Amino acid sequence: MRKIFIIVIVAVLFSIPSASAQFLGQLTAAPTLHKGDALLGAYLGVYDDAFSIFGQFRYGIARYFDLGFKMGMIDLNPGYGESNSGLTVGGDIKYWFMEQRSGDPLDVSVGVGTEYLKISDFSIFTLGGNIIASYQIKYHQGKSVTPYGRLNIRWERASFKGSWHWYGGWDAGSSSDSDLDVALALGAELKLSSGIYLVGELEIDDNVGFVGGVNYNIF
Repeated sequence: MRKIFIIVIVAVLFSIPSASAQFLGQLTAAPTLHKGDALLGAYLGVYDDAFSIFGQFRYGIARYFDLGFKMGMIDLNPGYGESNSGLTVGGDIKYWFMEQRSGDPLDVSVGVGTEYLKISDFSIFTLGGNIIASYQIKYHQGKSVTPYGRLNIRWERASFKGSWHWYGGWDAGSSSDSDLDVALALGAELKLSSGIYLVGELEIDDNVGFVGGVNYNIF
């Protein structure tokens, strides 16, 4: 089983082409929120060629289902010596179907998500599926750490206007490019007290980065 896991990780890393990227990450473990519960999050992201600050709102819509919305600002260096700031937004819905508390070896969920980034004359739109696995480790009264991973397979479309230098060459005039991409996120949630979590996540994508922040269950 361990050898198979290593082979899958290596295959994912070598299958990632040089194109665009997602920047908003996963930032929650596999379990979903209970129906009627809500979460707020605030994060800071540092990547190869970008810097972002953004927030998240998640809400439990039914048993084993929740949905999330992320929005923030990003500063991206397109590769020709000038950084550009813009807006990035995203949303997802997640279904939790394997439960550690019910005897399953891991918590596992699947989901569908989208992300949109717009800076100056460049934009990226992505739509894809996620599979998230996590394992909660309790170490003190009411406290725990939960390592997790997310495999993301997505379709994405990048649109250019004017002259851009983006991962491999100049592109003059208006054009667009569609691609199928694969990415991996590895992170952990640290529960400090009731409703407060620190989270950190390594983004293994076309634009490798790290996102850190805090999640808070508001009700």
